[in-house]
Amino acid sequence: MTIQTPKSVLALIETCTNIQQLKQIHAKSIISSLSYTQFIITKIINSFLSHACLDYATQVFNQTQEPDGFIYNAMIRAYSSSQTPCVAISIYNKMRACQNILGDKYTYPFVFKACASQFAVEKGKEVHGVIVRIGYELDGFLQSSLLNFYMVCGEIGNAQQVFDEFDAKDVVFWNALITGYARQGMVLDSFGVFKEMVEVKEVRPNEGTMMGLIVACIESKNLKLGRAIHGYMMKDMVLREGVKLEAALINLYVKCGYLDGARKLFDEIPEKNTVVWNSLICGYCQIGSLNEVIELLREMHLSNLKPDRFTVSGVLSACAQMGAFNLGNWVHRFAEKKGIWDVFIGTALIDMYAKCGFIGAARKVFDQMNERNVATWNAILSGYASHGQAESAIELFSEMRESGARPDSITFLAVLHACAHSGLVENGKQYFDLMLQYYKIPPRVEHYGCMVDLLGRAGLLQEARELIKMMVVEPNVVVWGALLSACSIHGNIEIGEWAAHHMIKLNAMDGGSYVILANLYASAQRFNRVKAVREMMVEKGICKSHGCSMIEIGDVVHEFVVADKMHPRSEEIYSVLDELSKKLKMAGYVPLLALDEEG
Repeated sequence: MTIQTPKSVLALIETCTNIQQLKQIHAKSIISSLSYTQFIITKIINSFLSHACLDYATQVFNQTQEPDGFIYNAMIRAYSSSQTPCVAISIYNKMRACQNILGDKYTYPFVFKACASQFAVEKGKEVHGVIVRIGYELDGFLQSSLLNFYMVCGEIGNAQQVFDEFDAKDVVFWNALITGYARQGMVLDSFGVFKEMVEVKEVRPNEGTMMGLIVACIESKNLKLGRAIHGYMMKDMVLREGVKLEAALINLYVKCGYLDGARKLFDEIPEKNTVVWNSLICGYCQIGSLNEVIELLREMHLSNLKPDRFTVSGVLSACAQMGAFNLGNWVHRFAEKKGIWDVFIGTALIDMYAKCGFIGAARKVFDQMNERNVATWNAILSGYASHGQAESAIELFSEMRESGARPDSITFLAVLHACAHSGLVENGKQYFDLMLQYYKIPPRVEHYGCMVDLLGRAGLLQEARELIKMMVVEPNVVVWGALLSACSIHGNIEIGEWAAHHMIKLNAMDGGSYVILANLYASAQRFNRVKAVREMMVEKGICKSHGCSMIEIGDVVHEFVVADKMHPRSEEIYSVLDELSKKLKMAGYVPLLALDEEG
């Protein structure tokens, strides 16, 4: 490989087919002193980003002296769509502070996207002020991004104001508001905007409009309005040409449990693409119709349409949620046989095996993967955490850092979860500080929940209380619930009441939480308070949620709910349960009642 001029570097980059070749070209350009121009650096960074090699692109970026706006834009855009969108905000801050680069209309849509991903409302508002000062408030695409940011963050009033104040509204801008209301579950508002757009402003809807309305119906599971949208589309030949819309309608019907309608629509589509097949396959996955899933995968293959990574990873994700190990294992073999493999499928396999209880199989897939991204590391770390194997999780986390992969908020959530369930208090504190101080990752409420759980399980209830008081985000039911449960374990009524009081203020006390509080009073022999809790539950009509379990036998997933007799073999099942109960009592087992008769 000979590199003599900048032109030859660019020519080689254009013909590059893999990351290894790209690294060689980069190395040669450095040796030949040709990697110093901003244009070549931008080209190299964009090439690594196009190969999904964000870590290496970041290393190149960090070694670049005074990067220009194009380089900053490339990195901000890449990180805004990554697992760590907070880095996009950090890069933007660096651009403004160190280089004093204002950015252009291609910078800010991705900054708003990153702010939306992080729910960074104040930062987004600050950036909004910047674009007004530098005169970009008239750009339609940028304003659509701003509107979407406010919608995602729940700032409905600000989103509506952005919409009202922008005069040059095209169909894309209308779609942004429709989709924004849809994602907030505000289905009627979404349809109200659509009505104004069509009937008052006479703006013709397009595929994006209909997609936003379908999303609204999916979010609210509103089958009636969904079928009305389907009927509207049937009257318009242009809208009927969108296979993407038909796939979305199939997804809507599936989510609403209208499988007959989904299958009917599927059968009526003359030329089905992979997205259409994926929608129906994932639909059958969600309701546990595993035989239909296998048959559809076979039909898809016979139709000369190869299942893609979304097909396989979607089925594996459904298997993980249902604990359908047999189907997941079959899909694994199917993917290997058909040559359908990439980092996303490997990650989905790790997640599936771990959630089905086969952490060894998950680790085997992980070790065999040549390419890993942060989601891959997170999947195996979360698997070890949920299996209570904290030492393996900690060891693997060290390997991850040594490999150069950058941990994200989900990584630390998995590690903290592992520490909490294994009582590794000092390790948990160390990793929490590492996340804040070294990686500059702002803690989410879930991280605080893990820390409160960790401290609470260890009996450090006062320390857990002080941590909650210092939280930079509002504590939610998970945080208060973790503290309440810990107080029940260690018999601390004072802090337990404090936690329960805040849960009641949030209107977040469910049946299980009331039972925990009652058990706390019962353990302290305060039966008058137990009685008061029980009366409060009756007054509010609160019942403890029924337990639910699933088991896979053959290719069928059976679901069981407490006191449920809907299963076709329920008589046999209860007969076996009665026999087991007799044997347990004969062996001397006495059940511990949550609320005894004296309470």
